[in-house]
Amino acid sequence: MPTATVELDKAVKNLNEAILQPKDDFLRDAVIRRFTLSVELAWKTSKKIMGTATSAPKEVVREMAQNGYIPTVDLWLQAIDMRNISSHTYKEELAEKVYSFAVSFYPSLQNLTQILKTK
Repeated sequence: MPTATVELDKAVKNLNEAILQPKDDFLRDAVIRRFTLSVELAWKTSKKIMGTATSAPKEVVREMAQNGYIPTVDLWLQAIDMRNISSHTYKEELAEKVYSFAVSFYPSLQNLTQILKTK
């Protein structure tokens, strides 16, 4: 496995481990934190592997799609937005929204990790 993907792989596995636990407020917060870390590592690892010059996450996401790393830009742009609002999860409604998105987004993170392992 390429070195760049080791931390991403670990973060995505940790996210899955949290998702599989019975949900309570503590666990919801752990899932959100692990989701945030996974999304951050996903675009940064992709950036490194692609040799992209930009440091803007949404531009990197568009390039990820152009390079066939991800099937759809919109879902990943939404993930970046969810990562951005995760700092406001002290609001119950936002915390639930980010948690639900994180659970549903996990397969996309897992797929990207598998693709990056081959690069």
